Amino acid sequence: MEIRSLEQLQQQNSAATAKKDASSLGQDDFMKLMLQQLKNQDPFKPTDNTEFIGQMAQLTSVSGISEMNENLSSLTESLYGGQLLDASSLIGKEVLVSSDRAALPASGSVKGQVTLPVSTRGVDIDILAPSGEILGKVALGPQQQGKVEFSWNGTGLDGQRLPPGNYTLRANYLNGNSLEALETRVRVPVHSVSVPTGGGSPMVQLEGLGSVSMSQVKEIS
Repeated sequence: MEIRSLEQLQQQNSAATAKKDASSLGQDDFMKLMLQQLKNQDPFKPTDNTEFIGQMAQLTSVSGISEMNENLSSLTESLYGGQLLDASSLIGKEVLVSSDRAALPASGSVKGQVTLPVSTRGVDIDILAPSGEILGKVALGPQQQGKVEFSWNGTGLDGQRLPPGNYTLRANYLNGNSLEALETRVRVPVHSVSVPTGGGSPMVQLEGLGSVSMSQVKEIS
């Protein structure tokens, strides 16, 4: 078995410490090493200009990358805080989102919007049960091309108010003699907001619809 003296062990520990410290050199350490290199160089064989410029370029590159990382980190934190602040201003407001579902409250109505590609003689909004059965209808009559607002007061085909809950919306319009489908958008209150820690669009929690991305919000009212 090899037996080492205290001096050998001390030298070994010093070498390990030096190796560890070298792996974590910063900008100041690089500059000190370069100055020592200039002081101790052979005056008859000075450091080649090209080599010295290359070392300086490497130092500048390391410094630039470090500063860039710090700036990007600060920018990310700033954007995160800004997104959260902007999204939080939506709490308590209504937003317009594309959806074929709507939550009928215990009192009040469901409001929404469709966009007509052409003028028409008639637009209908059907209110459907999960089974597909038509429970109610909103007849909007003749409408001009463009955005058309609608409101359903919760009344069914029998004239009685339907129970609160989620219902499916189906919009159609007459295009000549053909019945064409339309995308429906609903106005929904915002309960809460959140911003993904990994980045991305803020999420808004909507009554009856769950979470949707901020990018899906069409209007704020």
